[in-house]
Amino acid sequence: MGRGIVLVGCLVVAMVACLGGARATEYVVGDSQGWGANITNGYYDEWAANKTFRGGDTLKFVWNGPGNVANVSKEDYDNCTKVTSTFSGGDAVSFTLPENANGPYYFICTVDSDCENGQKLAINVVSLTPTESPNSSASSITAGTLSVLVLLSSSIIAMFRN
Repeated sequence: MGRGIVLVGCLVVAMVACLGGARATEYVVGDSQGWGANITNGYYDEWAANKTFRGGDTLKFVWNGPGNVANVSKEDYDNCTKVTSTFSGGDAVSFTLPENANGPYYFICTVDSDCENGQKLAINVVSLTPTESPNSSASSITAGTLSVLVLLSSSIIAMFRN
């Protein structure tokens, strides 16, 4: 009986470990400050500095009043170029980084002089390591592994009941 409890405990630990696969993270840009024009220059650089962005992660831009966000080139970021291709509407938009993203991404607000006043964000996206899998396949791998573990644990429990 004692061996059965130990085996079941090990299986529970293994199942929990399998659930910890690669998961996408949603970041609210600027946290409680949001994506706003009344931010000091450099605020978004500081906000992003201690975060690790990966493909599949989502950046949620939330603002009050008029606002938008544009994913731009480094040159447009540096010059606060008023590009016409922006995400807007309502008081929030989300931008999901492509699964294969790697390297810098740049975002600005093109309303009035918001970008020049510091409403701009530069992030560095790191590629997934070989042991990590993209989010789309992580859930199917996890689900398959979990199914096998549940079947195995049911078999072991049934074995020790007899």
